Amino acid sequence: MGINVIAEARVQVLVEDTITLFTPALKIDEIRAVIQNLRCHIIPGKVIFQGILHKQIFFVNEDNVVVHQGVDIPFSGFVDLAPAEPGQCCQLTPVIEFIDFQLLSPTSLREVTVIGINVRLLDLPPFEN
Repeated sequence: MGINVIAEARVQVLVEDTITLFTPALKIDEIRAVIQNLRCHIIPGKVIFQGILHKQIFFVNEDNVVVHQGVDIPFSGFVDLAPAEPGQCCQLTPVIEFIDFQLLSPTSLREVTVIGINVRLLDLPPFEN
């Protein structure tokens, strides 16, 4: 007996945030991002998910030194899946599809991230000894 995939859907989540940098920046060098603590909850007809978008921001400060600041941005969303029922399991596969940023001032950074999430609704067989 294997795992049955009952339904599958793909959804996108837009995460926007304005971050205050701990020291003034001349320019942004790089932003790296990962998804952490992604989990789901199933209610009738829907799969609700939430997670943390963890970003590492590398920027050049006023002394021309590259420094880094980490930031955690919570996000959540849901997808309609008609066969979803409590007691089923879900599998979430996230992909960071797009990151854009704009330095609004030396200490204010506007970020926009698009996260794609593949949601699979699973029916697990009972555990047998």
